[in-house]
Amino acid sequence: MTHWLAVAALLASSAASAPAGDKPKMSHATIADMEKSLEKGLLGVWPDDRVGLVGLTQGLYIGGYGAVFTGEIDLAPSGGITPFHQEITKEEAERSHQKKMKRLPKLKEAMRDMLTSMAASLDALPQDEQITLGLSLLTSRGENTAGLPAQIVMHAPKKTLLALRADKAALAGAVTTEEF
Repeated sequence: MTHWLAVAALLASSAASAPAGDKPKMSHATIADMEKSLEKGLLGVWPDDRVGLVGLTQGLYIGGYGAVFTGEIDLAPSGGITPFHQEITKEEAERSHQKKMKRLPKLKEAMRDMLTSMAASLDALPQDEQITLGLSLLTSRGENTAGLPAQIVMHAPKKTLLALRADKAALAGAVTTEEF
């Protein structure tokens, strides 16, 4: 019992002596609002033939680094395997692959646009910290993945995103893009 009292006293004293700058710069509510905005933005890229979002977009703030958002997306949702459709035909698989390849450039452009929107919206984020957006691309077992990354990660400092938001060509060169 005295052990727990000592731990509680230590935590209380460290909280009381922590500098004001140690408080998170970003609130959970701000991150949650941005998660919803990203989901809406991803669903709006192809409004007449929507992509599939798998799960929820997740965001977090890392002090000294910046804001990080991740999600999983299916660029060509299909009916999949069901008791009434027990296998994906070669033609269906090829159509799905072609659709994903065709959508990839627009997805990357949309991701850069989302980064600039986040930079304009995340007021509490320091100018020199990063905004990162990572999307995993859903594929099915046995699917042709030639030319498709499994994951796209884009990031840049907030100040860069704000300075170049009107110049799409310069923005594309300034945003670090990694594909895995």
